[in-house]
Amino acid sequence: MTELMRQSNEWFKYNQIQAIQNLTKENLEDEIFKRWPVVAIFWWQLWDEGKGKVTSQFKNVDYVAVWPWWWNAWHTVVCTNWKSIALHELPWWAIIENAKVYMWQWRSVNISWLYKEIRELEENWYNMKNKIIIAWNAQIIFDNLQKKLDRIIEWLKSKKVWTTAKWIWPTAALKALRTWPNFNILLNDNPDQLNEFMKVNCNLFNGLNIDELMKEIQEEKELLQNLIDEGYIQIDSTNMILNQAAHENKRILIELSQSAMLAADGWMYPYNTSNDTSVNWAMSALNLPEVNTRIAVFKSIKSKVWWWFFPTKFEDEEFAENYRKKSGEYWATTKRPRDVWHIDTVEGRKVLKTNRTDIIVFTKTDLLKELWTNAKIWEKYIDQRDWKEYINEIPATKEQYENIQVEYSSAFDLSKDIIWIQNPEDLPEEYTKYIDYLFDKLEFDGNVLLGTWPCPQEFMVYK
Repeated sequence: MTELMRQSNEWFKYNQIQAIQNLTKENLEDEIFKRWPVVAIFWWQLWDEGKGKVTSQFKNVDYVAVWPWWWNAWHTVVCTNWKSIALHELPWWAIIENAKVYMWQWRSVNISWLYKEIRELEENWYNMKNKIIIAWNAQIIFDNLQKKLDRIIEWLKSKKVWTTAKWIWPTAALKALRTWPNFNILLNDNPDQLNEFMKVNCNLFNGLNIDELMKEIQEEKELLQNLIDEGYIQIDSTNMILNQAAHENKRILIELSQSAMLAADGWMYPYNTSNDTSVNWAMSALNLPEVNTRIAVFKSIKSKVWWWFFPTKFEDEEFAENYRKKSGEYWATTKRPRDVWHIDTVEGRKVLKTNRTDIIVFTKTDLLKELWTNAKIWEKYIDQRDWKEYINEIPATKEQYENIQVEYSSAFDLSKDIIWIQNPEDLPEEYTKYIDYLFDKLEFDGNVLLGTWPCPQEFMVYK
């Protein structure tokens, strides 16, 4: 064990959040990695929190592991010829020299899309050789089966989950049923086992054709073998590559691209995602000894498309729609409007404590001015049936939510424009009061970064 790891383990034993002193925009990456070689970045609330504000600052990493476990990274690379490439399988770090992308054991990889993205990046002058490592027990997405299941099950429901239709949950379900191949089974050329899997799936789901499935599997296997033979992909048979890299003080970045509140067994079930979304789970799944710098990203309001019980939703729909238009709160693909509501410190305290958060990036602070004098902070829930107060826990049932009364802070007047402000000393007094009050209610003593303006470079170190 390295001296850095020994010091970090001693520090973690007391579970105390210690702010990085003299943190600046210029030294952000180096100061964060100085504490420990493994850094995790996660969403706090629900959706599209502006995580690119902080992920774009990490340009000197050795390994990147991106969660979720499906092909929905949604990063965009702007090439030197100004062509934009939308990536789904690969994160943008794949184009960084010497950085390796690790697709870990809980990833589900769409081989066709991975092949397509590697080829497209190569055609635009990026060297993709020796860049991608895939765990031997990572799952595989084959379009035919998962696409059919996703569409059938979703549209049978009266209350839609509004999945991305990227065939995510069928892969999770089939893995749990143990009827779907991983990379080890596919590459070890075991046709009997593959046939057995596909027979089970065809018996379970009417309308599937085993010959079509086996033909698709063979085509995908050939694509995968080509990528391996040409040196683009390495299959990891140990699941210990990142563990070894951490002991060698290599810089490892984990990006969790699903909200901490959307876990499969979380409070929004069944209107959530198909996996665990916590930093603690990622640490275990990646076989890492510790993730000692954890960065939570959240924006100045909450928003979501999926149906759920949210008592702090903006009551004035005209006001909500005006805010949506100015802040772009629409689903990127379908353009469906997201519901918007005020910040929730009850939920926030739960997420920050269970994920032991060190740094918070508070994004879209420039859009607080669109709330004018209506910027409120949701401080507690009160169940009107028995007047129970929820401060450090979250109601678990629909019945509880339907009887919830919300207690807010007093409204703040945030009508001044802060979009060009670069230093916290220049913030209007009402903004300072609002931010200090918010983080006091969150009981957070770590570092705080404020994001202003969509450009990734526009943020300030508040404390």
